[in-house]
Amino acid sequence: MSKKLAIIGAGPVGVEAAARGVDEGCDVSVYDATRVGGAMRRWSHIRLFSPWSLNRSSWSEKRLRSENLTLPPGDEYPTCRQYLQNHLEPLALSIADSVDFHIQTEVLGVSKRGLLKGHLPGDKARADEPFVLHVSGPDGVRYDKADIVFDASGVLSNPNQLGPGGLPALGEEELEDRILRTIPDVHGRHRKWLEGRRVLVVGHGHSALSTLDLLTNLHKEAPKTVILWAFRSDGPPREEIDDDPLPERARLDRFGNRAARGEVDCIEPIPAAMVTRITEADEGLDVLVQQPNSRRTIRVDQLVANVGYRPDTSLTRELQVHLCYATGGPMNLAASLLNASSADCLDQPAAGADLLTNPEPNFYVLGAKSYGRNSNFLLQVGFEQIDAVFESI
Repeated sequence: MSKKLAIIGAGPVGVEAAARGVDEGCDVSVYDATRVGGAMRRWSHIRLFSPWSLNRSSWSEKRLRSENLTLPPGDEYPTCRQYLQNHLEPLALSIADSVDFHIQTEVLGVSKRGLLKGHLPGDKARADEPFVLHVSGPDGVRYDKADIVFDASGVLSNPNQLGPGGLPALGEEELEDRILRTIPDVHGRHRKWLEGRRVLVVGHGHSALSTLDLLTNLHKEAPKTVILWAFRSDGPPREEIDDDPLPERARLDRFGNRAARGEVDCIEPIPAAMVTRITEADEGLDVLVQQPNSRRTIRVDQLVANVGYRPDTSLTRELQVHLCYATGGPMNLAASLLNASSADCLDQPAAGADLLTNPEPNFYVLGAKSYGRNSNFLLQVGFEQIDAVFESI
């Protein structure tokens, strides 16, 4: 009898895992609170800095070619919209007859049918009991069963907070609807929200740099647009990689370091900064920013928080999952990543099955969520994870 495989998340890694599960003869169900590629659609205007060759698996390429679909050249760099239209959606459609897609269905929790969290700690006998998924969908709330569970629910729905030590800034939660937590579509749906406005961007990673890059282009068309950038380091925040094989990443790193040094005329850098309070002021916001020897209140029209994401670990609170105290990712993989000598996302440890196992048998965290708060995840790593897990089960 084929194994029942439940996959939480219909993003890139979830759908790729479903396709591989079909190839392996599993009875596959996929659950997503929105739709296929739902989280990625908020970033549809963004161009990935990894090429097609790193963004699709060998088994999905084979499947799509067997359906006479023409694949974009491997050396081209797609936008998220192109990735969805030319890969993820066709891949999901190609397996739709073999996979139960439970769309607009949220998984509220996962446990074991006849066991509590404290039963049989670390014992392989826990594998004898099926998983129970507590789900809520269009037809109401129910329990579904599975033999194997992949949590590929990602992190994009759980952004980090702006305040000290990762806590919310005072007033942040009350003003959540005034804060943009994605890379804005400055030439599309967010243009009226940003054009000619005074905008504060908070963050130091590639998302923040992408936002600043786009706002710089907007400033050229609308010079009254004012850009302020608060970031936590006291100098250029990015380590530039010699002969970086990802040219768009290299360009963003150079741009970000120039902006941090005050060399981009339209960007005012605010280094070593921490947001501590946000309050409404007229039609804008007053943002209190703490620096080592001073603090200042900045009046802005719009606030963009690109401060990263973290995993929602409440989903598995009734399972025996060993999480890293630093990143929130599964411990074995997290320890390997923390010990890695390179922070380059192209130079990460191989995702062997030994790094992906948990004390809970047959439960695996895959994709961006497996990296916890570590932002160096690439889709290629997710495909390696899928391959390793199927080899082990």
